[in-house]
Amino acid sequence: RDVAISSTQDEVVFSAQSYMSDISALVTVKKIANGWSKPEIVSFSGQYFDLEPYFSEDGLSLYFVSNRPLDSSSTEVKDFDIWYVTRTSKTAEWSEPINVGAPINTSMDEFYPIITTSKNIYFTLDNQELKQKDNIYVSEFVNGVYTTPKSVGTGVNSDGYEFNAYVSPDESLMIYTGYNKQGGFGSGDLYISYKDENG
Repeated sequence: RDVAISSTQDEVVFSAQSYMSDISALVTVKKIANGWSKPEIVSFSGQYFDLEPYFSEDGLSLYFVSNRPLDSSSTEVKDFDIWYVTRTSKTAEWSEPINVGAPINTSMDEFYPIITTSKNIYFTLDNQELKQKDNIYVSEFVNGVYTTPKSVGTGVNSDGYEFNAYVSPDESLMIYTGYNKQGGFGSGDLYISYKDENG
């Protein structure tokens, strides 16, 4: 369903979902001498609904979305949050999943994380308090902490659906999906937005 490719292009993690979308796991393949390795579910996935992976630039962190419980002693699923795992090298095992936490994760659903060179996190949020559909938000990494997420603005977001953005590492452009937007071709279309001098 979604795919993350490492910056060195030798490792892929993707979401594998059942036809009825009641199961979703993260699967990995790695480049080997004669092609690609056999697909395997990553070490931390397969028990809860995991999707939308994204590699950090150095390949040592992998961000993803999950409805897994916050407490490992519980099995009760929750809303969708952004999680991540780390490793000490590209051949090492992944850590146990870590919830990104507040202020990014809330009682609402957060989806599709993108982490830029500045460590800013862009993501999709269905903020029902605003009586809007999915919109794209950013939490800036300032002095070692993440700031309260803010909308990327009305140049991109509307009262309709804008979601699942790709943001270039330098944050100069964004490609995202808009759904049933006026002037579009119908259903979901891809749009591009460039950052201007006013951000």
